[in-house]
Amino acid sequence: MIILGLDASSDAAAAALSADGVLLCEHTLNNGKNHSVKLLPMIENMLAETGLAFSDIDVYACGVGPGSFTGVRIGVATAKGFAQSWNKPMAAVSSLALLVENLRGFGGLRVAAVHARADELFCAAYGPEDEAVIEPAVMTVEELLGALAGKSCMAVGSGALTYRQAFTQALGSVAVPESSALHVIRGGAAAEWGYRKSQRGELLTYEQVAPVYLRASQAEREYKEKNLKSL
Repeated sequence: MIILGLDASSDAAAAALSADGVLLCEHTLNNGKNHSVKLLPMIENMLAETGLAFSDIDVYACGVGPGSFTGVRIGVATAKGFAQSWNKPMAAVSSLALLVENLRGFGGLRVAAVHARADELFCAAYGPEDEAVIEPAVMTVEELLGALAGKSCMAVGSGALTYRQAFTQALGSVAVPESSALHVIRGGAAAEWGYRKSQRGELLTYEQVAPVYLRASQAEREYKEKNLKSL
Protein backbone atom coordinates (compact mmCIF):
# COMPACT_ATOMS: atom_id res chain seq x y z
CA MET A 1 0.00 0.00 0.00
CA ILE A 2 1.45 3.31 -1.13
CA ILE A 3 0.50 6.33 0.96
CA LEU A 4 1.17 9.99 0.31
CA GLY A 5 1.10 12.02 3.52
CA LEU A 6 1.25 15.80 3.66
CA ASP A 7 0.69 18.78 5.93
CA ALA A 8 0.90 22.52 5.28
CA SER A 9 -0.75 23.86 8.44
CA SER A 10 2.39 25.51 9.84
CA ASP A 11 5.55 27.25 8.64
CA ALA A 12 6.63 23.86 7.29
CA ALA A 13 5.29 22.32 4.10
CA ALA A 14 5.90 18.60 4.54
CA ALA A 15 5.20 15.52 2.45
CA ALA A 16 6.23 11.87 2.45
CA LEU A 17 5.67 8.59 0.67
CA SER A 18 5.46 5.23 2.41
CA ALA A 19 4.94 1.65 1.28
CA ASP A 20 3.17 -0.78 3.64
CA GLY A 21 4.05 1.44 6.58
CA VAL A 22 7.72 1.87 5.62
CA LEU A 23 8.91 5.40 4.87
CA LEU A 24 10.24 5.73 1.32
CA CYS A 25 10.87 9.45 0.95
CA GLU A 26 10.26 12.61 2.93
CA HIS A 27 10.62 16.31 2.10
CA THR A 28 10.22 19.32 4.39
CA LEU A 29 10.49 23.01 3.57
CA ASN A 30 10.38 25.02 6.79
CA ASN A 31 10.44 28.64 5.68
CA GLY A 32 6.79 29.61 6.11
CA LYS A 33 6.47 30.78 2.55
CA ASN A 34 4.82 29.84 -0.73
CA HIS A 35 3.21 26.55 0.31
CA SER A 36 0.85 26.96 -2.64
CA VAL A 37 3.85 27.12 -4.98
CA LYS A 38 6.20 24.64 -3.30
CA LEU A 39 4.00 21.75 -2.17
CA LEU A 40 3.10 20.24 -5.56
CA PRO A 41 6.70 20.34 -6.95
CA MET A 42 7.84 18.76 -3.67
CA ILE A 43 5.42 15.86 -4.21
CA GLU A 44 6.36 15.51 -7.87
CA ASN A 45 10.04 15.37 -6.92
CA MET A 46 9.37 12.62 -4.39
CA LEU A 47 7.51 10.57 -6.97
CA ALA A 48 10.40 10.98 -9.42
CA GLU A 49 12.93 9.99 -6.75
CA THR A 50 11.01 6.83 -5.82
CA GLY A 51 10.02 5.89 -9.36
CA LEU A 52 6.33 6.11 -8.50
CA ALA A 53 3.41 7.84 -10.21
CA PHE A 54 0.21 9.37 -8.88
CA SER A 55 -1.62 6.30 -10.18
CA ASP A 56 0.43 4.15 -7.75
CA ILE A 57 -0.81 5.98 -4.65
CA ASP A 58 -3.49 4.08 -2.73
CA VAL A 59 -4.27 6.54 0.09
CA TYR A 60 -3.88 10.29 0.51
CA ALA A 61 -3.32 11.32 4.14
CA CYS A 62 -3.27 14.92 5.27
CA GLY A 63 -3.17 17.10 8.33
CA VAL A 64 -6.47 18.98 8.45
CA GLY A 65 -5.46 21.63 11.01
CA PRO A 66 -5.72 23.59 13.14
CA GLY A 67 -2.99 26.02 12.21
CA SER A 68 -2.42 28.68 9.60
CA PHE A 69 -5.74 29.29 7.82
CA THR A 70 -4.06 29.61 4.44
CA GLY A 71 -1.76 26.66 5.03
CA VAL A 72 -4.57 24.38 6.20
CA ARG A 73 -6.63 25.26 3.13
CA ILE A 74 -3.70 24.58 0.81
CA GLY A 75 -2.86 21.22 2.36
CA VAL A 76 -6.42 19.93 2.52
CA ALA A 77 -7.33 21.19 -0.94
CA THR A 78 -4.22 19.60 -2.44
CA ALA A 79 -4.87 16.19 -0.89
CA LYS A 80 -8.59 16.30 -1.73
CA GLY A 81 -7.83 17.27 -5.31
CA PHE A 82 -5.54 14.27 -5.73
CA ALA A 83 -8.00 11.89 -4.06
CA GLN A 84 -10.87 13.11 -6.24
CA SER A 85 -8.85 12.98 -9.44
CA TRP A 86 -7.62 9.43 -8.84
CA ASN A 87 -10.74 8.19 -6.99
CA LYS A 88 -8.74 7.19 -3.91
CA PRO A 89 -9.60 7.21 -0.20
CA MET A 90 -8.22 9.67 2.31
CA ALA A 91 -7.02 9.70 5.90
CA ALA A 92 -7.74 12.93 7.78
CA VAL A 93 -5.58 13.60 10.84
CA SER A 94 -5.38 16.50 13.27
CA SER A 95 -2.21 18.46 12.57
CA LEU A 96 -1.68 18.53 16.34
CA ALA A 97 -1.62 14.73 16.41
CA LEU A 98 0.93 14.81 13.60
CA LEU A 99 3.11 17.21 15.59
CA VAL A 100 3.26 15.04 18.72
CA GLU A 101 4.28 12.06 16.59
CA ASN A 102 7.77 13.51 17.10
CA LEU A 103 7.45 12.53 20.77
CA ARG A 104 6.34 8.94 20.21
CA GLY A 105 7.88 6.74 22.87
CA PHE A 106 7.55 9.33 25.62
CA GLY A 107 5.55 7.76 28.44
CA GLY A 108 3.71 10.87 29.63
CA LEU A 109 1.39 13.28 27.88
CA ARG A 110 2.57 14.44 24.47
CA VAL A 111 1.41 18.03 24.12
CA ALA A 112 1.06 20.06 20.93
CA ALA A 113 1.12 23.82 21.50
CA VAL A 114 1.00 25.95 18.35
CA HIS A 115 0.93 29.72 18.50
CA ALA A 116 -2.47 31.02 17.38
CA ARG A 117 -2.94 34.70 18.24
CA ALA A 118 -1.79 36.94 21.12
CA ASP A 119 -1.34 34.54 24.04
CA GLU A 120 -3.65 31.87 22.56
CA LEU A 121 -2.55 28.43 21.49
CA PHE A 122 -3.94 25.70 19.29
CA CYS A 123 -3.33 22.79 21.62
CA ALA A 124 -4.04 19.16 22.41
CA ALA A 125 -2.55 16.45 24.62
CA TYR A 126 -2.23 12.77 23.76
CA GLY A 127 -1.44 9.74 25.85
CA PRO A 128 0.90 6.86 24.93
CA GLU A 129 -1.86 5.08 22.99
CA ASP A 130 -2.79 8.22 21.01
CA GLU A 131 -5.84 8.86 23.19
CA ALA A 132 -6.74 12.55 23.28
CA VAL A 133 -6.52 13.55 26.94
CA ILE A 134 -7.10 17.16 25.86
CA GLU A 135 -9.02 17.40 22.61
CA PRO A 136 -7.82 19.94 20.03
CA ALA A 137 -8.84 23.37 21.31
CA VAL A 138 -7.90 27.03 21.54
CA MET A 139 -6.60 27.99 24.99
CA THR A 140 -4.54 30.70 26.57
CA VAL A 141 -1.13 29.66 27.83
CA GLU A 142 -2.42 29.88 31.41
CA GLU A 143 -5.42 27.68 30.64
CA LEU A 144 -3.30 24.98 29.02
CA LEU A 145 -0.68 24.96 31.75
CA GLY A 146 -3.46 24.79 34.34
CA ALA A 147 -4.94 21.75 32.62
CA LEU A 148 -1.52 20.07 32.55
CA ALA A 149 -0.57 20.84 36.15
CA GLY A 150 0.80 17.84 38.03
CA LYS A 151 1.11 15.68 34.90
CA SER A 152 4.23 14.31 33.25
CA CYS A 153 4.34 16.23 29.96
CA MET A 154 6.48 17.10 27.01
CA ALA A 155 5.35 19.85 24.67
CA VAL A 156 6.29 20.69 21.09
CA GLY A 157 5.27 23.38 18.63
CA SER A 158 5.75 27.08 18.01
CA GLY A 159 3.71 27.92 21.09
CA ALA A 160 5.85 25.73 23.33
CA LEU A 161 8.94 27.47 21.97
CA THR A 162 7.46 30.97 22.36
CA TYR A 163 6.43 30.28 25.95
CA ARG A 164 9.27 27.92 26.84
CA GLN A 165 9.97 29.72 30.12
CA ALA A 166 6.35 29.45 31.27
CA PHE A 167 6.18 25.77 30.28
CA THR A 168 9.45 25.03 32.06
CA GLN A 169 8.40 26.82 35.22
CA ALA A 170 5.04 25.05 35.31
CA LEU A 171 6.00 21.59 34.10
CA GLY A 172 9.73 21.11 34.68
CA SER A 173 13.01 21.45 32.85
CA VAL A 174 12.32 18.74 30.24
CA ALA A 175 8.87 20.05 29.29
CA VAL A 176 10.06 21.59 26.00
CA PRO A 177 12.71 19.68 23.99
CA GLU A 178 15.78 21.57 22.81
CA SER A 179 15.92 19.99 19.36
CA SER A 180 14.28 22.31 16.83
CA ALA A 181 13.46 19.34 14.58
CA LEU A 182 11.00 18.03 17.16
CA HIS A 183 8.90 21.18 16.80
CA VAL A 184 8.28 20.71 13.05
CA ILE A 185 5.47 18.59 11.58
CA ARG A 186 6.84 15.82 9.37
CA GLY A 187 5.26 14.42 6.25
CA GLY A 188 6.32 10.99 7.49
CA ALA A 189 3.95 11.40 10.44
CA ALA A 190 1.04 11.96 8.05
CA ALA A 191 2.01 8.91 6.00
CA GLU A 192 2.31 6.80 9.18
CA TRP A 193 -1.10 7.95 10.40
CA GLY A 194 -2.54 7.19 6.97
CA TYR A 195 -1.25 3.64 7.24
CA ARG A 196 -2.68 3.22 10.75
CA LYS A 197 -6.07 4.51 9.70
CA SER A 198 -6.11 2.24 6.65
CA GLN A 199 -5.38 -0.75 8.90
CA ARG A 200 -8.21 0.27 11.24
CA GLY A 201 -10.71 0.81 8.44
CA GLU A 202 -10.93 4.55 9.17
CA LEU A 203 -10.47 5.94 5.68
CA LEU A 204 -12.77 8.57 4.21
CA THR A 205 -13.90 9.80 0.83
CA TYR A 206 -12.68 13.19 -0.30
CA GLU A 207 -16.19 14.61 0.28
CA GLN A 208 -15.94 13.69 3.97
CA VAL A 209 -12.70 15.56 4.60
CA ALA A 210 -12.80 19.18 5.70
CA PRO A 211 -10.36 21.67 7.26
CA VAL A 212 -10.41 22.15 11.02
CA TYR A 213 -9.85 25.78 11.99
CA LEU A 214 -11.18 25.99 15.61
CA ARG A 215 -11.41 29.77 15.46
CA ALA A 216 -12.60 32.44 13.04
CA SER A 217 -10.19 33.76 10.43
CA GLN A 218 -8.84 37.30 10.62
CA ALA A 219 -11.10 38.32 7.73
CA GLU A 220 -14.14 36.91 9.54
CA ARG A 221 -13.21 38.67 12.78
CA GLU A 222 -12.68 41.99 11.01
CA TYR A 223 -15.98 41.65 9.17
CA LYS A 224 -17.82 40.95 12.42
CA GLU A 225 -16.12 43.87 14.20
CA LYS A 226 -16.96 46.21 11.32
CA ASN A 227 -20.62 45.20 11.41
CA LEU A 228 -20.81 45.56 15.19
CA LYS A 229 -19.43 49.10 14.95
CA SER A 230 -22.04 50.02 12.35
CA LEU A 231 -24.94 49.03 14.63
